[in-house]
Amino acid sequence: MYLEDAELRAAIGTTQSDLDSLITRRKAERAWVAANPGPLSYGKDPGPPPDPEVMPEPLRQVTKAQIWYMNLAIGQPKRTVAANEIVGVPGSPGRHTGTVRLVRDESEFPRLMPGDVLVCPITTPTWSILFAHAGAVVTDGGGVLSYAAVIARENGIPAVLGTGDGTRRLRDGQKVTVDGNTGLVQVLEDK
Repeated sequence: MYLEDAELRAAIGTTQSDLDSLITRRKAERAWVAANPGPLSYGKDPGPPPDPEVMPEPLRQVTKAQIWYMNLAIGQPKRTVAANEIVGVPGSPGRHTGTVRLVRDESEFPRLMPGDVLVCPITTPTWSILFAHAGAVVTDGGGVLSYAAVIARENGIPAVLGTGDGTRRLRDGQKVTVDGNTGLVQVLEDK
């Protein structure tokens, strides 16, 4: 939806062309925000959370559960990997080896062939149709609770999300293995 409730009510009885410029502007703004998600946080890094082992037992259990959930929701710190590997958040389990297909927006949907590894900045509900054909999904943004993760799990395909730079480091035609269990994308063959 690109209109607010009051705008929809005011639009009843008018022609669609009266709202075209507003809708076009809001679509462009949404696309920009999706392509530029910004940092996970602002300000000075507070460092690691306090050691829960020094807390009373009930508080320790709650704190450990919250830390576990936050790691799932926003991803864990980047780990050191080889030059031919990209690390992200495991979003949907499984492994798939296939050809990279970069898809940056809806106009590039026809480029995806069955079994290709869909590599994109981020997905929205419009992208759902691609998941039935993709062998795996790799996104720059997102996490275990993101739209891409949920739809990948529904379609039974591996997904590695929140890579930060997958669309910059991967190129069309490369052979890669996507491991949705560990959050690792390994480049096997450079085209």
